[in-house]
Amino acid sequence: MIDIFLKSKDKNFEGISNMDKAIMITSLMIECAKSDDNFSDSEKDLIKKILQNKLHLSNDEIDNCFVNSQKVTENSVEIYSLTKEIRDNFSKEDVLLIFEFLWQIILSDGLVDDFEASMMTKLTGLFHLTGRESSEARNNAKNSLNL
Repeated sequence: MIDIFLKSKDKNFEGISNMDKAIMITSLMIECAKSDDNFSDSEKDLIKKILQNKLHLSNDEIDNCFVNSQKVTENSVEIYSLTKEIRDNFSKEDVLLIFEFLWQIILSDGLVDDFEASMMTKLTGLFHLTGRESSEARNNAKNSLNL
């Protein structure tokens, strides 16, 4: 497991807390979950599971992160600045891992609708990923969800 909180490309990013980093990642996962206008309980549960199992947050940290991330997404009108902040401050390896988390959220209901597909295409570009990298992240997400 990559410890996403220990690696960063920008020394200025070290001043940002692990919780702030988790909020950035969670906000993006929530945006993906909402892209089909159906933010289901199963998607919320999966996000919380990722926070616990992949980002190693405690239950209290998960609740705090989730509440703050929902506030961020309610006040946000675009994802460009969020993806830029992640792209500029996390390693490429970490961005690919985050992208895999996003695919897990999109694939969790077993259906990728047009809005979700459009969101992932947009995010592929915003993260400066190739189609192949997105496809590999999608396949890894499928495997981790046992689809």
